[in-house]
This record gives sequence, structure tokens and C-alpha cells, in this order.
Amino acid sequence: MTDSENKIIHQLELPVKLDSATILTYLRLDNTNKRMEEMARELADMALAAARPRAIYQVSPVCGIDGDAVDIDGTIFTSRVFSKHLINQNTVYPFIATAGRELDELPIPAKDMMRQYCLDVIKTVVLVSGIDYLSDYLKSKYSLSQVALMNPGEIKAWPLTEQKPLFALFGGGERQIGVTLSESGVMKPVKSRSGILFPNDTGFLSCRLCTQFQCPGRRAAYDPELEKEYMT
Repeated sequence: MTDSENKIIHQLELPVKLDSATILTYLRLDNTNKRMEEMARELADMALAAARPRAIYQVSPVCGIDGDAVDIDGTIFTSRVFSKHLINQNTVYPFIATAGRELDELPIPAKDMMRQYCLDVIKTVVLVSGIDYLSDYLKSKYSLSQVALMNPGEIKAWPLTEQKPLFALFGGGERQIGVTLSESGVMKPVKSRSGILFPNDTGFLSCRLCTQFQCPGRRAAYDPELEKEYMT
């Protein structure tokens, strides 16, 4: 693969997968709550009609590792967890994904807190399912057997400040999908996520190092002993 190919920013439209059962699961409710189920179905129909989740990604070379510092395509990232997992890797896949501004613009009254909360959950479902699709897409397109991904700010060992070098890799390309990054490292739309996906055959899940216990996208329990391994 040539250097010019590494610099290509690929854009991908993400499919929208929504059903009231999944939404109720995220709301931590069951289908005996008919009022909430009806609201979830109504908002899901609105979201399906409006949503345009999308992502950008790159195929980037790992140029070197020095302690906790990793050089990805000339940009330095600092994380002990990250550096340990990339020791034998030549290529990674940085990405930025968003549920889209369209869902923020749905005509839901600001004072209707229940509907606002339900819509927030729907946006989360759209984003999480979109990133699952992106992960499967990259695995298939680049013949990757197993992968892992990390998001800046998800764990202590890779703080939110790492958003800036990640966005720098894209050189403003995030504007293609309507995403912006504030000085403090917060993305807009809020239901957006950036990260780096990389080949990994150890079954590593960053959730095991994450202390955001109420995260609706959690895939594994927090493991304090594993965190000690990485921090020492």
C-alpha cells in the first residue's frame, strides 16, 4: 500500500437498525410498559425516517513505538494500553462516526423530558449499532480475523485529550460528516464517537478497563486487576 493510499479518507453511510425491543432494553424496561413501548415505537419511526448516521475512516501505518508513545502516520498518541497492543501491528484504522445532526433536529419539545430521554436512547442505539457495522465492514474489507477498538476518554489510560491528535489525522475531514471538536475535546453532535480499530487476536475489550459502569454499550465487566496490569 502506498503512502498516498494511506492518506485517503473513506466515507461510509451506516445503516439504521431500530426496534422497540432494543430501545426498551436500553431504557431498562420490558414490554409490559405499554406507554413507553408506544412512545419508543413512535420515536423510532421518526428516527428511521430522518437519521443519516455516517463515518469516516483511514488505513494508517504504525510508524514506531517508543514506550507509551505510538507514531501513527506521523501523529503521536500516548497510551500504555495502546502501545502494548500495537507492538506487532503495522496498520490500524482510525475512525470518526456519528448518529448525525438530523436526529438532533427532530421536533421534540424541550420540556417533554420523557420523550427527550427516549430520543437520547434512540440516538445511542443508532450510534452503537453503526459502530458495530463499521467494525464488521472493516473486518470484511481488509480481511481481519479479530479486531479491538479504543475510544479517547473511554479509559484512564487513553484520556479525552487524545481526541485532538486523532482528529488531526483526518485534517478536517470530519466536516464531511458534520462533526466538530471543541477545544475541550467534546464532539458535536454529542452522539458521535472517534477511535482506532486494530487487529487483535487476544479478545481484548476496552470495556474491561472502563469505569463508566452505566454505559449502555458495555460488553464486558470492569476488571480492576487487568487495569493494574496495564498501569504498572
